[in-house]
This record gives sequence, C-alpha cells and structure tokens, in this order.
Amino acid sequence: MANKIELPRNWDWDGKKLKPSSGANSSNTWEFDGKKFKPYSGANSSNTWEYDGKIIKPYSGANSSNKWEVTATQVKPYSGANSSNTYDRNGQPIAVIIGKIIGLY
Repeated sequence: MANKIELPRNWDWDGKKLKPSSGANSSNTWEFDGKKFKPYSGANSSNTWEYDGKIIKPYSGANSSNKWEVTATQVKPYSGANSSNTYDRNGQPIAVIIGKIIGLY
C-alpha cells in the first residue's frame, strides 16, 4: 500500500481544529468533536461529515459510494476498494484522515 495519509506541512491539527498554518480564518478552518467534522463557520448537513468509530460518511446523503471504512491501519472506500484507493492510516487522527478524503489537501 503506497498511499499514506499525512498532514501537509502547511496545515495544523491541534486536537480540535484543522486549519491552514498560514491565513487561517473561520471559512477555511474545520472542527472535529470526535463524531462530527464540519466547517468552523457555515456548517450545515451537506458539508458535515460524521465518524461512528468505524465508518466516515457524509452527515446527509450517505451511500455506499461516499462512505469510508477505517481500521487500525487502513482507510478504504466502503465499496469498490482497491490498492489505488486504499490508504495507510499512518497513525493519523480521524480529522486528518477526513481532511484528506474530502479533498482539503
């Protein structure tokens, strides 16, 4: 598995908020409470993600094609996983993983 999830150097995770290291503001800062990952400002059901301890999925409109399964070592699509879309969790926290899979970085 060549794909490793890493927090880019230009992003910070403080245990509650994920944000760019430089130029962070309320519109590009995300917060995670252990269950819901959402924008710090302007959160709604369509831009909020949730984690139940095993699955990452959109808060609204989840289906098998937009859910991700998380194990102790891997993150992979719930449906259609293969070597190119399966990631090494690399010890990263869930918020960093969600940031990667939703395309923040």
